[in-house]
Amino acid sequence: MDADTATPRSNNSAKSFNWSAEQEGWLLSSFFIGYIFTQFPGGLLAQWLGGKWVFGIGVGMTSLLTLLTPLAAFTNVWVLMALRVLEGIFEGVSFPAMHVIWSHWAPPQERSILTAISYSGSYVGNVVSFPVSALLCWYGFAGGWPSVFYVFGTVGVCWFLLWALLAGSTPSSHRFISASERDYIECSVAVCKSEERHTPWRRLLLSPHVWAIAVAHFCNNWGVYTLMTCMPTFLANIGVLPGTEAVVLNGVYSGIPYAMMAGVALSAGAVADCLRKRVSTTVVRKAFTTASFTLSSVFLLLCVYYGTSATIAVTLLTLGVGCGGLSLAGFNINHLDIAPRYAGVLMALTNTAGTLPGIVGPLVAKAIALPPSAPKGSAEYIATYRSEWSEVFLLCVEIYMFGALIYLILGSGKKQPWADDNEPTVVN
Repeated sequence: MDADTATPRSNNSAKSFNWSAEQEGWLLSSFFIGYIFTQFPGGLLAQWLGGKWVFGIGVGMTSLLTLLTPLAAFTNVWVLMALRVLEGIFEGVSFPAMHVIWSHWAPPQERSILTAISYSGSYVGNVVSFPVSALLCWYGFAGGWPSVFYVFGTVGVCWFLLWALLAGSTPSSHRFISASERDYIECSVAVCKSEERHTPWRRLLLSPHVWAIAVAHFCNNWGVYTLMTCMPTFLANIGVLPGTEAVVLNGVYSGIPYAMMAGVALSAGAVADCLRKRVSTTVVRKAFTTASFTLSSVFLLLCVYYGTSATIAVTLLTLGVGCGGLSLAGFNINHLDIAPRYAGVLMALTNTAGTLPGIVGPLVAKAIALPPSAPKGSAEYIATYRSEWSEVFLLCVEIYMFGALIYLILGSGKKQPWADDNEPTVVN
């Protein structure tokens, strides 16, 4: 919550927080400090106990803690930071657990589209949450902004109850699946039980293909997390949002890029699975990863030099963030290609690397884009702020291109010998 925008002017009962830019940066990063510590435990627990409960409890507990966020904020900024660290700890198991679930549920020929569907849910969540949060800040109950946390926390708890009732870690443990569908999935996937074999840590950690995914994950998330956490502040301070209801407009504009990202991710998943019938998985993964990083870089550069109005800035940011959806058919699903048995552990490893930008990125952005000394809203203020944000975007571009280069050189779509689990061989 930015000190200047956390309290909408139409809601005088809400409390304003005079947090410094440094404190805001730490608040944005504190979630990821907790998030990074449960990557490996989440993957291992999901392999041992099943992905359903590890994933479900992670999201459910995060939702309960979300309900406590206003209380923590009113208490003390450090209490709020501690709460966000706890949220990160529980949420950190999510993606490793999801990969373990998909290792049991996704037939090799359908991995790209199925994982794209599940991951696009997080993008759709941003599409909904940004404008809804803005409207709740403006018109909501309990003083405005607290209602954001009460509404989404409640939705998360309700989701957990449905997940507990309807989901299954594997097809054989699902209560409502038909026998024919269960047999088809199990015959297609043919994943042996993880306890039958120990994780080959040495060979896994020495694999250049694993580190190619980790580097790509880090570079991708630097751009994604920087834009996700800082875009509302950027749009609010560069003079592209006219009118007195800038909070609402900010929410709408911030959500638009993720609508495109979800659409691109779904399309990319379907196209990638079709292409894998004609060319190697390695070529497909490298093509989609490189296209994602390159196109995102191009549109961020255009935003740096030509994003002088709300329409142009939002359009270019939409295209830049949207192209990031291509990566879901690239490195983001590559774990299941090279080592389906150990997909949860691999996701834990690469997502640990991918979490570091969530901690460092907002702090770097806040350190570079310091509030100018000129009066807010003045031409000098906007020009200075835009110049500083140009440096933030240029840094994202440089990191994107480094990731594309490393993945092009070291990436692979072939299942590795140390990951052999008698899974039916598909196109490599």
